[in-house]
Amino acid sequence: MATGLGIDIGTEFVKVVQARVSGGAVTVTGAVKIPRRTVTLDLPEDGTGNLIVPEGLAHELKRAGLRRTGTVGISGREVILKYLATPPMPPEKLRIYIDMEIGGKLTARGGEATPVTYDYRLLNVPSGLKGDLVIMAGVCKNDYLFGVHSALKSAGLGADSITPSCFGLVNAYLRTQKVPANETVVLVEVGHELLEVAILEENRLYFARSAPGGGKKFTAALDKVLKLGPAKAAEFKHERAKLYPEGTPVASKQELIFQAALREGAENIAGAVRSSIMFCRTQAKLPKLDYHRVILSGGGARLNGLREYLEKKLGRPVVALDLSSGLDMRKLDAESARCFEGEVPDMAVALGLAIIDADPDSLHFTLLPLKIVKQRRFLRKTVFAASAGVVLMAGLVNPIRNSTQVVSAAEERVAFFEQKKAEAKAQKAAFQTQLQQNRVLAQQADYYARMTRMGRVYLQLYSQVRAVMPADIVLTYLGPASDREANVGAGAGVGNWSIDEPVREFMMVGHYEVEAYPGIKFHEAWGKVRAKLLEIPGVRAAELELQADEEKASRPGSKPFQAKIFLQDDSRQPAVTPLAVPKGGKGPATPEKAGPPAKGAGPATPPAKAGR
Repeated sequence: MATGLGIDIGTEFVKVVQARVSGGAVTVTGAVKIPRRTVTLDLPEDGTGNLIVPEGLAHELKRAGLRRTGTVGISGREVILKYLATPPMPPEKLRIYIDMEIGGKLTARGGEATPVTYDYRLLNVPSGLKGDLVIMAGVCKNDYLFGVHSALKSAGLGADSITPSCFGLVNAYLRTQKVPANETVVLVEVGHELLEVAILEENRLYFARSAPGGGKKFTAALDKVLKLGPAKAAEFKHERAKLYPEGTPVASKQELIFQAALREGAENIAGAVRSSIMFCRTQAKLPKLDYHRVILSGGGARLNGLREYLEKKLGRPVVALDLSSGLDMRKLDAESARCFEGEVPDMAVALGLAIIDADPDSLHFTLLPLKIVKQRRFLRKTVFAASAGVVLMAGLVNPIRNSTQVVSAAEERVAFFEQKKAEAKAQKAAFQTQLQQNRVLAQQADYYARMTRMGRVYLQLYSQVRAVMPADIVLTYLGPASDREANVGAGAGVGNWSIDEPVREFMMVGHYEVEAYPGIKFHEAWGKVRAKLLEIPGVRAAELELQADEEKASRPGSKPFQAKIFLQDDSRQPAVTPLAVPKGGKGPATPEKAGPPAKGAGPATPPAKAGR
């Protein structure tokens, strides 16, 4: 049995939950929900990226009888969640691989590594024929983590652990719900400024991310219509606003204006769900992934009619996360119990963080900088040793006072070793400089090799599309997905786009005559085209994308379509043999076996970008 404290610092409220975890049971022993500021449309930071924590937070926790140290959730642009795939390997080699792929590639200009803290977990996903390991890693800059730690300390709090907020949502779901067998769900925490999204099949996490959006979009859209200020717009959103599903009759013209404003935020949530599914299919190597329902939580999800709108838009059931069914809240006083009132909970993340704090084996990342960890170890384990050292030094006062010759000799030895230390440091710096140059040369060679190997795939793709595409199906764009908006109407993207890395995802956009392809005729034609495209070495997948009902083609009687083509490099990579500095830093260099860039290596110097 252990007790933990979860701290969720949102834009409008600071939510804190204290919970006791014993086996599979979770008992909430306290909770507070403290307003941070008057409702505005500003960011919850001070302009420098540092989190702002109310100064009186520790006093409020003490008054409520809660602890002042726990697990803190962070999210937003400062937290990066990466997905990696690798063949099976022993744990030690896997750690070296992660160090190279994450720590070794996060470098600033000039080759100096950016100080970061990262953690990773193996995802329990179907491995397919290759048996690859799928890894999710969390990365955050140390400067931001030190800022969070300092802000909490100035408010009288301590962070035993710092973790992405999405893991709070995941653990709250896993510990409070009876998960149906083989069910895949999308969890969405709708905060004021951010969405926390997670995809799980039963108790297996496949994907997690933070995305922009949330209740602030509804408030901002209503403020543009009402023109009464953010506070009045927020009040109207909570008390009067209602979102109707598409196609539902609306009583008045004024209500129609509000619908247009509210749908902007709702579309952002629906888009986050769809994009998360698509991204997970690629990153987690699950091309057939689908989901059964969406589960909402967070204060931004309390908008009247939002669940019904999303349910019709996504074509899946949308329900609220029911925390009360899986929690023991009999220990709560009346004030703490009010924090869990309402059909849609907004304490899920804080609850999950408390569960993580009580049970460190729960699924999460630990993003606590090593410097802070070492400081804590020193304070906890070396106090006794420091006291013993003080006593020892006091006993040596008289012998040192009466031994001036010994002191003089010791000073000379100290000076000698300091000189040798400086010489060794200079030699080490020269060695590191040469080593860094070797790494840059190796990465440049790899860069140019990767840029040239994919060229044959592009040429074969364009040739095959031209050869097999029916003449009465019109293509309006074929090129990189990232450059589609910049090349609308430009046709094929050859010569219109520039890249720093090989393009691995193409977008195909066009339209066809409905009369020429009634019913499923177009899908049959696409199947033949797709089969021919997959014959090209380097084409991994080619899939049609769903089109929204409201999207129309530019010509009457025609229907638009959109497809994505995923590419990969099937060629054998050329070996890169960087120059190695021999031991001692002198003498001619000898060839060394090529390998992946080492941790801390600077980025390769790419050629200048070609203009559009």
